[in-house]
Order: sequence, then structure tokens, then C-alpha cells
Amino acid sequence: MKRKLFLFSIILNIFLFSFLCFGAYYKRASLANYVTKYYNTIFLKKELEKIGEQFGEFSHQKYQAEIQLINNNHNKKIKIAILGNSLTLIPDWNGGAGLTASEPSKDYVHILLNTISTEKKLNIEYLILNIAEFEREFEGFNFNRLEIIRNFEPDIIIFQIGENVLTERLRIKGELFINNYVSLISYCSGENVIICLPFWPEKEKINLITEVALKSESYLVDLSHLGSGIDPLNFASSERKYDNPGVGAHPGDYGMNNIAKLLFITLNKIIE
Repeated sequence: MKRKLFLFSIILNIFLFSFLCFGAYYKRASLANYVTKYYNTIFLKKELEKIGEQFGEFSHQKYQAEIQLINNNHNKKIKIAILGNSLTLIPDWNGGAGLTASEPSKDYVHILLNTISTEKKLNIEYLILNIAEFEREFEGFNFNRLEIIRNFEPDIIIFQIGENVLTERLRIKGELFINNYVSLISYCSGENVIICLPFWPEKEKINLITEVALKSESYLVDLSHLGSGIDPLNFASSERKYDNPGVGAHPGDYGMNNIAKLLFITLNKIIE
């Protein structure tokens, strides 16, 4: 009797294992997408938080900005300021580009500005600043260090920040983050303000930054689906190999172009 039960158990396990293998094979595409999405939204984000302080070393020159000009001999001019983090500007990366863009002309900032100039027939004065320090020190950030923005008096300000803020701090100090982000926007005093949801999606950040947009009456551009893993081509690691997975998780040329497109949708309406 025991031998029969043992044989039945073996046969049943073989049948169940075969059934599971068949199911996994049949659903292999869905499983692959799920694993990819989970990897990119959970593991890589944790990697970025671990090495967040390392990204700080890229930001030493973040306030040494100069007003730059795109002059295509148009009759009108607009002033634009873009305040971001490593996605927006790393002074020592390829001559001053967003991290992992292959060259400055292929990061989202320069794609966007050149598109505006061409499509709207405008010359553009612009400032680009890396303010990743606000993400790491939003509790006591010194707004006076951004006096250059107030003096510039931009027609449009874009804020691309949030990726480097630690989720654990937001769970404790979420209300303070909202208030200080709104104060940051108010201090910079732009006529039209666009704020971005983070490239890497996290529920806490999406909810809090959406609240910032409501309180500051700003335009909101959602970048979060680009870094969700739905389309792995948005990551720089799809274009070239990086030793640091956090760096490779930044947008490459393809991802940068998609960021620029999303921002231009809103700017296309703002700039009549």
C-alpha cells in the first residue's frame, strides 16, 4: 500500500511539474514582461537609492551656470530655465549633458530647446541647473543659492526633480516636502511652471508631487511610465553597457527623446 502511494505521489508531482512548465511556456511573454517591470521598478530603484550619494559628486558645479542662447535669427525671444538632477545636467558628462546621453545635443534639454526654437520660431535664452541638492536636503535647502534664477526672470521654468528623494524620508516628512517644493517654485518666480513626475515611478513621489502641482498651480508632465520598464529601450543600458546599474537605468538617447516629446506637448500649448 505504501509503495502504491509513493508511486502515485511521484506520478502526481511529475504531472503537476509538467503542467506548470507548460503554463510557464505558454505565458512566457507575460512572465518576461512582469519580471522585467519588477526588476526595473523595484531592484534598480533600490540600487539608485543606495548610490544616491555617489551621484552627488557629479553636482559640484550646479550653481555655476551661465545664460546661454539659441539664436536662429527669429524676431522673438523667450527665456527658459530648467532645474533638474542628473537626468538634466552633469557638467562633466560629455561636455555638459544629461547623464547617459551620448552627447549634449541628444539629451532631453537640448532636444526640447531646439524643437521649441524651430517649431515656434523663437530665439531662446536659457539656464540649466542641477539642483539635486534640493532632493537630498529639502528640509533645509537654502533658496538664496538660486538667486540667479530670480534675476533671470524666466518666462518658463521646468522642474525635473524627485528621483533622488528617499522614499523613507517622504513617508515621514511628506508634508514638509510638499511645502518646501512649493516654496522653491515660488522663490524662482517663473511666469509659467512645469513640474515633472519622476522618471522612475514610486507611488509616494507621484502622489506628493501631484499635490505640489495642485498647490502651486503648475503644469504637470508625467515621465513615470518611461522608467517603469514597460519599454526597456528607454534605459541607457539598452544602448551600451554600464558597470553601474544605477547609471544604466538612466534614460539613454531614446529615453531622452521621449522625455523631450512629453514636455513639448505641454510647451506647445503654453507657447502660442
